[in-house]
Parts: sequence; structure tokens; C-alpha cells
Amino acid sequence: MKNYFVQTLCKINKEESHKPDQQVPLNEKNYYPLYQEIQKVSYSSFKHFMEGDWEYILLEEEVNHVFEVFQQNFQKMYDLRQKEECNILFCGLDTTMIAPTEIFGRWDKFMMFNHTDPKRSPKFENNFNCDVRYYPSTMDQKWWDYTIEKMDSLKVWSDEQDIYNDMLWGQGVTLEEARHPELSFQAHMMPDLDTKIEEANFYNQFDINDAQIIHWHSSRGIENRLHLMKDVCDRLDVPIV
Repeated sequence: MKNYFVQTLCKINKEESHKPDQQVPLNEKNYYPLYQEIQKVSYSSFKHFMEGDWEYILLEEEVNHVFEVFQQNFQKMYDLRQKEECNILFCGLDTTMIAPTEIFGRWDKFMMFNHTDPKRSPKFENNFNCDVRYYPSTMDQKWWDYTIEKMDSLKVWSDEQDIYNDMLWGQGVTLEEARHPELSFQAHMMPDLDTKIEEANFYNQFDINDAQIIHWHSSRGIENRLHLMKDVCDRLDVPIV
């Protein structure tokens, strides 16, 4: 059974949509070189700590707006699974693995692992963050087809995450089965590794010292997050590949 760890690094040439009803967030500067750096740091942490036999796939593409990134993810993940039976872990570039972690083979359904901000939405009693996603080889084909059916319906930033929440809760999993904050610790409130730790622990209802994967939320300021992620690797003696 093949196990794949997948990330996406896309160069966005212009932040504008060809569809007038899409609300695309505008960037004032080109962050691509910073995301190239953040990819190296993130991958290095997973290479250092993730257990088992797995292969890395970096999906690279030039796109015109962020919704094309989401659409590329839907399509390329779908194509990867249709090509062969496999387990897939997808993580955003703004994540670091900070402790030895076993992922592959632990779940037989599509999984996300922790609440996002806000924890509750008009659509979901438990609104989960989609930056860490696990696709088992046993995932029902109807959910793969669902991503393709929905990928052209994106109109606002949260639509992508809503699709993944539809998949997660549509499988009939319980909150207790899905929630593993150690695998998706949300650290958006932390400006550095020594500040607002208690606030982060309270938000996650979990101690960051027991976390295995941390999501740093680069949308809150990529320069700061890159510096922070490098600091993580430095403190843990993780070599940057």
C-alpha cells in the first residue's frame, strides 16, 4: 500500500477571479518566495519526524487566483487516488511536525482533526480546520466524486473548508472519533514560541507540549510565521532540507 504526503506550492500570478460572483481576497505583494521558504521548513519537519514508509509529492502550479489552488487540490488528489490504491496525508505549508508521529493506516474514513476559527459556523456545529487532512485508501468513492462535483462552486474563501466538513461529518463520524488536537494544534494566536501559550492551550483544550502537528496560519502574517517555523526547527534540531 502506497502512502503519500502531499503539499501544494502554487504561484499566483494575479489575485482576480474570472467569475464576477467570486469574492477573492486580494494580496498587495508577491508572497511566493516566502512560501518557497516555508515549504522547505515544513517538509523538513515532516521528513524528520513522520514515521512509516511514505513518499512526498509537492503539487506545483501557476494559477491566476486562490480558488484555482483549491480546485487544483481537489482534482489532483482525486487523480492520485484514482490512479492507485493509496493513503494520503495532505498538509498546508504552514504546518510543522514537532514529534515522532504515526499517521498512515490509523483511520478508515476521511479525517480532519481539530476545530478551526470560528469553532462553530452557520453550517456546522463543529467547524473543523482543513489544513491537515487524511484520505484513507478505504474512503468511499462518493466523497471523492463529491469534491469534483463541488470544486467549481467556490465563491468565498470558506467554501473550500465547508466542502471538507461536508465530507467529514457526512460519513457519520462522531466528534470524539474525529477530534485529535495533537494532529492539528491551532496556533494562530501565538506571535512567537513563548507568547500566548496558555491562550493557545485553552483554545485547543490541549497542551501544545503534547502536540505533534501545529498549524501556524500563514494567512495571519507569513513573514512572522516563517520566522516562527524556523525557530521551531532550530529548537528541535531539525535540519532544513
